[in-house]
Amino acid sequence: MRYETKRLKDIPEDLRPTEKLIHKGPQGLSEAELLAVILRTGTRDRDILNLCRELVEAGWKDLERMTIRELIDTFGVGKVKGAQIKALIELSRRIREPYNGVRIMSPEDAFNLLRGRFDSTKETLIALYLDTANRVAEVETVAVGSLNRVFAEPRDILKKAVETSSYGIILAHNHPGGTPQPSEEDIRFTKRVQEACEILGYSLIDHLIIADDSFTSLRAEGLL
Repeated sequence: MRYETKRLKDIPEDLRPTEKLIHKGPQGLSEAELLAVILRTGTRDRDILNLCRELVEAGWKDLERMTIRELIDTFGVGKVKGAQIKALIELSRRIREPYNGVRIMSPEDAFNLLRGRFDSTKETLIALYLDTANRVAEVETVAVGSLNRVFAEPRDILKKAVETSSYGIILAHNHPGGTPQPSEEDIRFTKRVQEACEILGYSLIDHLIIADDSFTSLRAEGLL
């Protein structure tokens, strides 16, 4: 019996979308069933599974192009459900392309993008990879160290630059519980990475030292 063709109330409880997801995981659900878990209820004349099947059959690209008004007119959904559909599609786009169009034009831009990514108990080195227009191609945690030290080789940083066909790199690492003042070791490491970048044709744009809500730019300090 194809339960997805029946009304939701006619389907055994353990085969309803939410119960299936809980017990079998999302991989066992169709796209219509996954959408039904999110939207939860249907319209006045269609139960949730029939509604979701119609939405999926329309195609995600068409749904992405539609306005909320068009969703309402085409599928008979209300404003809230139309907004839910648009929010879901936009969220999935951001998951697929998390840095689409994001440009880094200053140390502050880099700091604002990276500030929430650090382990507050360990030094963490993060690399930000940019294209020739300063658009973000990738953000990667290169290494996680101890409370006051993190170690990485230039090759650890440049590998992702090659993979993403990046042009420029911004490094950032944190000083847990300390100040954003760069140490001599920080400066020596930055110089090593800069030399490696120059040999391979990349640009080390900056290295930020971050401590809580403050940072130091080695480029701005004339150390790079």
